[in-house]
Amino acid sequence: MKEYILMHKDDNCGVLIIDEETGRFVDYKDLNAGISPFLGNADAKKIKRWWELRAVPANRDTIRALINSLDITTNEDYLAKNLALSVTDAYWIKPFDIDIKYEDINFYKFQKYNNGKVSYHNDTSYSPDASLGGQMEKYWDLSGSVPVLVKQAYKSFGQQAVNEKLATIIHKRQNPDVTYTQYDIKQMEDGSVYSMCEAFTNQNIEYISAYEVMESEKTSNDINDYESYIRLCVKNGLDDEAVRRFMDYQTLTDFVISNTDEHLMNFGVLRDSDTLSLIGTAPIFDSGNSMFYDDLKAKAFTREELLQRKVTSFYKSEEKILKNVKFKNIVTFDLLPSPREVAEFYKENGIPENRAELIAENYGNKLILLHEFQHGKEISMYHESKNPVQYQYDDWYKENLC
Repeated sequence: MKEYILMHKDDNCGVLIIDEETGRFVDYKDLNAGISPFLGNADAKKIKRWWELRAVPANRDTIRALINSLDITTNEDYLAKNLALSVTDAYWIKPFDIDIKYEDINFYKFQKYNNGKVSYHNDTSYSPDASLGGQMEKYWDLSGSVPVLVKQAYKSFGQQAVNEKLATIIHKRQNPDVTYTQYDIKQMEDGSVYSMCEAFTNQNIEYISAYEVMESEKTSNDINDYESYIRLCVKNGLDDEAVRRFMDYQTLTDFVISNTDEHLMNFGVLRDSDTLSLIGTAPIFDSGNSMFYDDLKAKAFTREELLQRKVTSFYKSEEKILKNVKFKNIVTFDLLPSPREVAEFYKENGIPENRAELIAENYGNKLILLHEFQHGKEISMYHESKNPVQYQYDDWYKENLC
């Protein structure tokens, strides 16, 4: 067993015990200083989960290669050897037997040296990539003045990366009063596609996930999770209407692009890393698992089938999430791309024509459902099962909007 001090910058949060051979969590004792993860409300059970979520997913090709080539045994061992550092927050672990400070391993200080990495006992390096979650292969490019997250998409003609570019286009057109992350993409010779975005954190601003906010304290069983999250944000200093507008905008744009992966690590809040005061909602990010990238059929989904698709969020269905939306018109329908524009966009970015057309037809049906929702119609699987209707978007558009 090896003891570390869980640190936030140069402040002690608690004592963390890790299995030295595997990097697995063993125990944690909080110092009750109010600065630990989960908005200062941590215990051993929470930190165990925090540690597991912080590690690179074990099924990533990158971590498999590292385990085979370096003196590490698991993804969590890799995290421990890299001191659990991250570009997105100021938490790290300090070995009891090493005298170092946050400035000694701060990536913003060292990013211009050795490709942004500092040697660690000659067998690996202090790398923020050890704490990068998610499905896609990814790494931080620290060579510029602002860290850039680079994600590699291979599956389905690199569509996950292309999806993130589409989301950027949608947000730009909407010009919302909520912030969003801008993605660029690059086609590679091997057929993969890279998506790139600048970090929305820096030395003074850090990211706190919705998961940590929700787990920071027990909420009432009488209030649903969507509302509980908003109330916890407000309780910790954010404006109620601003958080609601963000959540509703994110929910509706996720609905339009059929993002199935808006789990509680994929959105959250920003915090001043010195005062620990919440600043506002974090920009919308990570829209790659959308637009049917992994489950296209030979023909378009029916409306009922669209609503039956499982999502990862506060709820398992879009129908239940939509019931929480108050600002139904925060997304301007007329500013959304048409299905024809979407089809052309995907074809221009390397997606085969038949696939691009299917994506666009499914997207067109989601546009119709959004329009109905914004005009007072309840969106439900039950209704669709009893009254099955399938429109061609162009015909519906001429009948309803022209």
